[in-house]
Amino acid sequence: MGAQPSAPAPPPPLSVAAVRDEATLLISSFGSDANALASREPDRALDGAVFGLFVLIILVLSWGLRWCVLDRLATRLLGGAGMARQPRPFRNLVTKFSQAIIEFVIYASFTALGCLVVPSQPWIWPSKHWWIGFSTGSHASMRDDLRCYYLLYGARYVAGFISVYFEPRRKDYVEMQLHHVVTVAVVAISYLYGWNRIGCVVMLLLDPADVPLHAAKMCKYVADARGSRQPTLAKRCTFCADRVFELFAVVFLATRVLAYPYVCWSAHVEATRYFPKGAPEWTCVGLLWTLYALQCYWFFLIINVAIRMAVHGKAEDVRSDSEGEDDHES
Repeated sequence: MGAQPSAPAPPPPLSVAAVRDEATLLISSFGSDANALASREPDRALDGAVFGLFVLIILVLSWGLRWCVLDRLATRLLGGAGMARQPRPFRNLVTKFSQAIIEFVIYASFTALGCLVVPSQPWIWPSKHWWIGFSTGSHASMRDDLRCYYLLYGARYVAGFISVYFEPRRKDYVEMQLHHVVTVAVVAISYLYGWNRIGCVVMLLLDPADVPLHAAKMCKYVADARGSRQPTLAKRCTFCADRVFELFAVVFLATRVLAYPYVCWSAHVEATRYFPKGAPEWTCVGLLWTLYALQCYWFFLIINVAIRMAVHGKAEDVRSDSEGEDDHES
């Protein structure tokens, strides 16, 4: 009787060094020649550990910068450097200004990364290439730069979900948390089940509008803080805030209201031409349409702001803090 084949050896346990080396490899892929980058399928254990490391790094960097640098910078820019004692409304404004700077940097960075990574993928267009070959399992393999972009993007939203609990509560708190949860679910399911091609297109479309949004908020906060002491400066900042807010509305309309539903259609209808959908695929479709519903809700709020701008000459917040302070948001 022949010897029984031996069972495959279990994978070696993850080490801190392995996670560090993988994270370093992924980050360095952004500056590498696309033709030289390796591709592989998701490794749930290793990628999960790298993902957790990215969440921790984003949290430490964002809150560390806010506490050590940005709060002081915000105090100066808002005109509070000479105050013997800052009133509570001013301190809240400093917190919101610091938050706006962090969000501006994050959204601008991810917009740049997305523009660098996503269009360079060989399957980017036409959209039928998002689905052709999916049934063979080949879509699970991702180039290192795309894999890093994916993990960083999901980590950013997890960090944002955690950070919301430590920031001034806004009127659309529930909608924002739902947006964070749905986005993380879309990223996770599409990453693990091979829908990464459409997933990264969604990620690319969602970020650009928030760059002018947070720039407008910073201008508005300066106007609010300095209005009584420097009315000329406040007027200029309000003018800038309103113009940048208009740019935000146009970008939001183009990317999230007009372009994004094409992605939903492609996942819902076009994909069915190339393979039958199972539970993970239909879950992704449902989550994509849920995200679109949130975009339509926020665009309705933007329209309300635009109407107030036309009637009153300036925009007021549609997502103000629970204390009732005003700022631009959508």
